[in-house]
Amino acid sequence: MLSEQEKQSLNEWSNFLSFVPTWDYKQFISRPEKIIAYFTGNQKGKTYGIVHSIILRILGKHPIKAKNMTPDCPYRIIRCCSERLPQDTDGGEGEVKNTQLPAFKRLLPPSLIKKDITARNTVLTIADPQGGPDIFIEFVSYNESVQAQAGVQRFLVWCDESAPKGFYEEQLPRLMAAEEFGQGGDLLYSLTPAEHMGWEFDDIYEKADVYFRTDSIVKRIKARTGVDVERIEHTDRKNDIAVVLASSYDNPILSKKIVDSMLSKYDDEDTVDIRGYGIFKQVSGQIFKDFDLRIHRINEEQYFPDGLPQHWRHARMIDFHERVSWACTFVALSDKNELFIYDEFNPSPEKFVTHEIAKKLAMKSGEYKYDFNLIDPLATKVQCNTGLSVVDDLNRMFNEMKREGLGTGGYWRGWDTKSQRGRDLIKERLKNSRLVGKPFSNNGLPTIWFLDNCKQVIQSMKSWRWEEYGNRELLVTKDEKDKPQQKWSHFPMTLEAILKESGFKPKPAYEEFKRQSAYRDYFRR
Repeated sequence: MLSEQEKQSLNEWSNFLSFVPTWDYKQFISRPEKIIAYFTGNQKGKTYGIVHSIILRILGKHPIKAKNMTPDCPYRIIRCCSERLPQDTDGGEGEVKNTQLPAFKRLLPPSLIKKDITARNTVLTIADPQGGPDIFIEFVSYNESVQAQAGVQRFLVWCDESAPKGFYEEQLPRLMAAEEFGQGGDLLYSLTPAEHMGWEFDDIYEKADVYFRTDSIVKRIKARTGVDVERIEHTDRKNDIAVVLASSYDNPILSKKIVDSMLSKYDDEDTVDIRGYGIFKQVSGQIFKDFDLRIHRINEEQYFPDGLPQHWRHARMIDFHERVSWACTFVALSDKNELFIYDEFNPSPEKFVTHEIAKKLAMKSGEYKYDFNLIDPLATKVQCNTGLSVVDDLNRMFNEMKREGLGTGGYWRGWDTKSQRGRDLIKERLKNSRLVGKPFSNNGLPTIWFLDNCKQVIQSMKSWRWEEYGNRELLVTKDEKDKPQQKWSHFPMTLEAILKESGFKPKPAYEEFKRQSAYRDYFRR
């Protein structure tokens, strides 16, 4: 028989003990990475899952030994960050915005809470169940200045929902001492995307070493994109980041009928992706949202071990700047209307003079004959000291190098800057590539593929974004900015330029090409 004291203790722990661990929670709690992100749909229950894992650390029962707080650990503060402090009630909104404190109070036994938070002191003091000094759970708002977060080291930091990038970056140094001590020193980031996903996509999601997706996420991605993704996907990155993705359907307490009813309110499938599945790529601010590394990036050795065919239509483009590195792109259009981006060059005009850059360009161009040599019209501006433009210099240099046996020459001219047609054509080709899945199976559809040696072009396609307001709350009174960022724009702009050229069309198939060439040669003779 249990004593009254034992019964009371069990009752106090009943909420904690009744927690149901799901597959995604088990992956989340078993990861050793320094940064673990939990991206989910609405009502998944991730907040209670994270609080449950933190209490396991306090009890010394966490499966990753280094993440337990032992009685001799000198770092006793756990920082919980969110948009609102727990006591903010701003028209009742504070209760919705901060769900961290209610979760702690629900899962922690009341006997362990020594001091509750107050309006002046947003720290929850709890007794260490292992007999060590008191443990402090500190609640911090994103509205506080970054400098206010500096100073004292923390055992653990948990950011709930979207944090300003500067705030997030300031948390990482707060963990260094705990990491050196060998206990804690990690950061948890939980997020249910609302209507926008910003820096988290580039700085957390895209940098992850490993992804964990529940069955519902895998099926949704397959249904929406046609792409088969792995439930557990390891990458070759070494950033010490893990990402766990789960949907509203993965909450063991909610029935499928309830979730269906909740999501039936949204007519737009992208909104369902966000609200129900936490799939946020569609609203990440990307300009080329359909660009997918798993589809559009192809292996050079696999597809072109001997180089690209000479008889295809070749072009090269330069996004010219006086100080910023030039973005030089080499492309080829097959006789089946498939565009291949096969080489790149990114020289700095502050390190190399124009002649050196031109020589390197000619060497990289090989023996291909280029029907189009396009450059940013800024390069056509006449230079005061010489009376010539950069384009004049390039044409003279390429002509001289051809006479010397280096390259095949080429006439450079400024590209069209007056329309967005090129961007639309890139988007069309990206969609078609997703549809056909791999090169040489397009059945006449215009597609686009990026050889894996073009790392900067690929990074630019992934990272080019629309400009954003520093404070997303400005969207209450203002529209989204209708202007792309300058950063990462240079290589994509070269692709836009070539696709705007009306004459940039496939050449005939090889046999027809040989026949036409022989016909022309006959009449020349």
